[in-house]
Amino acid sequence: MGFVNDFANILSAETRNKINDWAIELREKTDVDFVIVTLPDIGGEDIVDFGVKLYEQWGIGSKRDEGILILLALKERKLRFEVGYGSEGYLTDAYISEVYQTMKSYLTKGNEKWDDAFIQGSLMLLSTIAKEKGITLTGVSEYSQKKKESSGGAGLLAFLILFIILIIATRGRILEWLFWMSIFGGRGGGGNSGSWSSGSGGFGGFGGFGGFGGGRSGGGGGGGGF
Repeated sequence: MGFVNDFANILSAETRNKINDWAIELREKTDVDFVIVTLPDIGGEDIVDFGVKLYEQWGIGSKRDEGILILLALKERKLRFEVGYGSEGYLTDAYISEVYQTMKSYLTKGNEKWDDAFIQGSLMLLSTIAKEKGITLTGVSEYSQKKKESSGGAGLLAFLILFIILIIATRGRILEWLFWMSIFGGRGGGGNSGSWSSGSGGFGGFGGFGGFGGGRSGGGGGGGGF
């Protein structure tokens, strides 16, 4: 159980990571839960009832019952927004309807733009919550920033240890080799220019904070078919 649970496997890793970081940052700064669940199907159940049960069973929402669940059932082609009691004042049914219509516009059958739909829907909801709480979302949570700094520091330490070992093993001659390589071998080294970008989105796997604290849906929200 995390903030972005793409069981239907319709979102790209980049989108999952991006929304997950927004949700983590929102939780850090406001204690409001923002949760997405996509499912291959819900066994033909009514999506409203299913959403209420899922919201309650997962305990979504803060201790003040502030939170929102975006639920998508792929086979049934249904989209549902479940809003906690504490969030109904600013995530009104009318506004949820706007978010639903925006997401639906990207989900034409046979030409579904899943990433665009969830990015735009998330931005609308998150901006409203952030405005209500008087905070700014940067897209970089404290968790991901600390992990990035930690992994960067570990990589530098490993490099320094390896370099010292090479100096000892070669009795210092590696420094001479590196000097001559820098003069004669530097012109053909452009092939690795993109090597640092491959892990840039790797913080999206964070699975939440060990469970949520609410679970009281206010019966508000909205949604429908697409």
